[in-house]
Amino acid sequence: MELKYYGKPWLQAFKGAYFILLGILLMLQVYGSIHTIAMLFSFFIGLTGFVLIVATILLKKKENRIWNISLGLFHLFFAVLIIIKLEHPRIEIFWILVLWILFNSLTELIEAGILLLNKNAFFALFIINALLSSLMGMGMYNLIVNFTEERLFNVGFIALVFGLVYQLSAYLLNRIKNPIDLNH
Repeated sequence: MELKYYGKPWLQAFKGAYFILLGILLMLQVYGSIHTIAMLFSFFIGLTGFVLIVATILLKKKENRIWNISLGLFHLFFAVLIIIKLEHPRIEIFWILVLWILFNSLTELIEAGILLLNKNAFFALFIINALLSSLMGMGMYNLIVNFTEERLFNVGFIALVFGLVYQLSAYLLNRIKNPIDLNH
């Protein structure tokens, strides 16, 4: 098993960016921040879905084509769902965020499996991210069940750390150059 090129390090960077923003907003406990968080998440999740679909189609990538387009469509679905629920009670928005985070955890595990099948040692990063994502989902769920300011701050801190881990993952994934680019 070796460290091999991974074609989507930007995806980890995107996820890291919105978890860092989520963490900061939750730790600051700004009044009305759930709507701000929802708008930011819908933008980043939608942008991620759009880029996954467009990049796969425009770059005519054959590898994992159906997976990447499906992943993009699910991201767009969550983005639209968040936008639809913006004027609904805070609890509904939290539920959508929890579902997206759990979806994110599942996709990280699937990506880890794909990398493991390709004998790429980076699969370990995706398992770590899946575990952290599950922890984040549990924290968000606990906010739904028993909301306190201390729990909100703790979830914000977890999100901040999680976002930094995602950024580190993106950096590490980007260090291995595409073998096709090296031949030119």
